[in-house]
Amino acid sequence: MKATAEEYDFHQRILARDDPVAFAAFAELCYDSLVQDVRRRAGSRADPMLVEEAVGEALLDYHDSPERYDPKRAGLQSYLSMAAYRDFQNASAKERRVTGRQVSLFDPAFQEQDIVENQETIDSQLQEEKLWQLIDQVFPDPTERRIVMLILNKTRSPAPYAQTLGLCDLPYDERIREVRRVKYRITKRLRRGIAQQLDRTGGTIQ
Repeated sequence: MKATAEEYDFHQRILARDDPVAFAAFAELCYDSLVQDVRRRAGSRADPMLVEEAVGEALLDYHDSPERYDPKRAGLQSYLSMAAYRDFQNASAKERRVTGRQVSLFDPAFQEQDIVENQETIDSQLQEEKLWQLIDQVFPDPTERRIVMLILNKTRSPAPYAQTLGLCDLPYDERIREVRRVKYRITKRLRRGIAQQLDRTGGTIQ
């Protein structure tokens, strides 16, 4: 199905590169729905951090090379959703190859939905108090701890991250790149810290 009239209009504005707000407006409009699309394709156990990273990467790739998209062949949302899902698959496969044992926010040992919503599971699997003690050790910087809280609370919009990091004055594409970089770095450190603790304690955080 070809692009809708709205998608075609956005694409022409972005392609012309003479409208400084076109890409930002389009990205704000479609970001959440793209995340939902990719998560649905990836499955319920997909790492939400990798999903968001993939969506951000697809949007930025489109921003850099909008001429690759053909509005006569597919809708822009569908095009970006497929691109983001491919990025997610590649990132997920690469992480498994690099780590050997993927410690994900959706692993049984560390599920964000349990931390936020299911106190009984927290008590039996990872005691919340011990978890936050570990987070305090891994992230002594208060700004980084606030980013961790946003991640654990499944905050998808980049706006709260940008505000916490003091990036709101940057152009939108630079802001998204920096938010993506910080979230990726912090999530990596969080996974690594939990994996090391689990290895030391035989599967429980103490």
